[in-house]
Amino acid sequence: MSPEKVRAFPIDRQLFLVREVAAKLDNLHGEPAASFWRAKAAELLDLVVGSGRDRATASDEVRRFFLAVQRELSAGLATESAPILSA
Repeated sequence: MSPEKVRAFPIDRQLFLVREVAAKLDNLHGEPAASFWRAKAAELLDLVVGSGRDRATASDEVRRFFLAVQRELSAGLATESAPILSA
């Protein structure tokens, strides 16, 4: 198969990675959280560019990853705050 036809699995669909980053961000606040995210975003951008995508496409993919992490964080908060009812 030619390299033009090989596509890497999008990072925003890598559930383990999304959950791992969300868990780390959930335990950080303020500047440590922002610093962690900037470093992770730069690492992921380099990874996606290294897989053969142009920088604009790679940036879009990292943005989609960020949204997936945000959804995971929101889902975790909704689950944690839901009361457990018993009869």
